[in-house]
Amino acid sequence: MGCKGVCNRYKAKRVVGESRYGQGQKRCTTCQEYIIWEGVYCPCCNYRLRVKPRFMKYKKLLVEVKK
Repeated sequence: MGCKGVCNRYKAKRVVGESRYGQGQKRCTTCQEYIIWEGVYCPCCNYRLRVKPRFMKYKKLLVEVKK
């Protein structure tokens, strides 16, 4: 079960100087795309979306931005 291409409709664009997660974008690890979606699961492949960065450096930046 992989990407079916439905997520391309919800593909998010990068804003320079801002965190993707800080903007509310979510990442699907199966489809390899950042999407703007209200649900917890990808509309395309039904896998859980990642809402936080993986690396500590970027986690700290996200916390600083939200303050």
